[in-house]
Amino acid sequence: MALYIGNITNVIACQAYKVSFLEYSAWMLIPCFASVAACYLMLRISFRHEKYIPKYVRIPDVDPRSCLVDPKGAIFGFSVLVCSLACLIGTSFAHVSVWIVTGPFALLTLIRDTWYDYNGNFKGPQAASLVGPSYRSEDADTRAETSLGSDNLVGSDNLAEQGFTSAVPEKSIVQPVVILDTTVSIQDDGASTLDSEKSKRSVAGSILEKSNPPHSPQLYAPAQEHPDAENGNIASLKDSIPTSEQQPHQKAARMGRFERRFPLLHAIAIRMPWAILPFTFSMFVMVEGLSESGWIGIFSNWFTYLVPNYVAAVYAVGFVSVLLCNVFNNVPMTILVARILQHPNFAGSTLATPEVVKGCLFALIVGSNLGACTTLISSLAGLMWDSVLKNKNSSVGFWGFFRWNMGVMPVVIFVALSVVVAELAIVY
Repeated sequence: MALYIGNITNVIACQAYKVSFLEYSAWMLIPCFASVAACYLMLRISFRHEKYIPKYVRIPDVDPRSCLVDPKGAIFGFSVLVCSLACLIGTSFAHVSVWIVTGPFALLTLIRDTWYDYNGNFKGPQAASLVGPSYRSEDADTRAETSLGSDNLVGSDNLAEQGFTSAVPEKSIVQPVVILDTTVSIQDDGASTLDSEKSKRSVAGSILEKSNPPHSPQLYAPAQEHPDAENGNIASLKDSIPTSEQQPHQKAARMGRFERRFPLLHAIAIRMPWAILPFTFSMFVMVEGLSESGWIGIFSNWFTYLVPNYVAAVYAVGFVSVLLCNVFNNVPMTILVARILQHPNFAGSTLATPEVVKGCLFALIVGSNLGACTTLISSLAGLMWDSVLKNKNSSVGFWGFFRWNMGVMPVVIFVALSVVVAELAIVY
């Protein structure tokens, strides 16, 4: 909220009213710091018990540099980000569209990642560390055979005995899981391959049994042996697979080739929050539908009753924006309210004095930034955060998130809007 480029909603509102980077920061720095202080105070009150924040936190024994999957790529990406932010700041005075500035930097990063993959610099294990346990690299069988052929099995208990340390705390919700590729590859070299795979599965089953206590769900269903496999009848085993089951395997094989050829691009693609795009897209469609059907003019007439002066305008627009964040999501909401405030029914009203217009603008910015923290659906960040937690087998839940934030965010929003009112009283 402190910077023009801190949120896409800031950019939308400022471009609608031709507000520069410096003007935005001059108005919003103090409300941002005040809201941070209020948020910290309310969080300390809400989480004051030791069961939420322990007095001592166990620090994992991990070298921070070892966590960089691609050190050179990290430096390159950070440099591109800094240059992009600098260009955004510089071009904000000329009111250049954001996508024109950020597009070339995004294309440059994509070209670099593609070239990096094309030259084979990004290896399978690196991608595996990005995408998590669902990843299957091309040398999974080799790694499984190496680990299974030794006496030191790769389990959580054996890792500690071998001197390895884990970055996961003892009572963490997300626990490390051992993943072994137990897929049977059907080859034409006879029963020896199948015997080898049978031995792998038998040992893998013992390890997975250790990592799956009785109260937890099984990670994998037990492998079923085909009767022809024991006799080495590979052709009969191939023919027994239904055609309907072969098609998903063929699709998976094609994806496997892309994964092996471009592991970095594949890792980026599967980590994208594709599932939340339909929801966000539908919210934009709803806003455009309201605009085309004439509801913007009706809403703008209603808004004139909320702004008898700049004090009422700030609190009214601020809290209406917070409520609408939980209906439309904060980005479509900002577009909707900005159109309402710029409609002739509102902008041409005698009540729309300069201080009222300015107060409505910055109240909208406060509402779009802080209202995004009230529920999970009020912002893309909340939806992505919840998606990440679910991928880690953890979730706060809609009502849990709402319940905790209702003890914090109303006070934070009120403090931020009050500072905006104080600034308007000083300036005007």
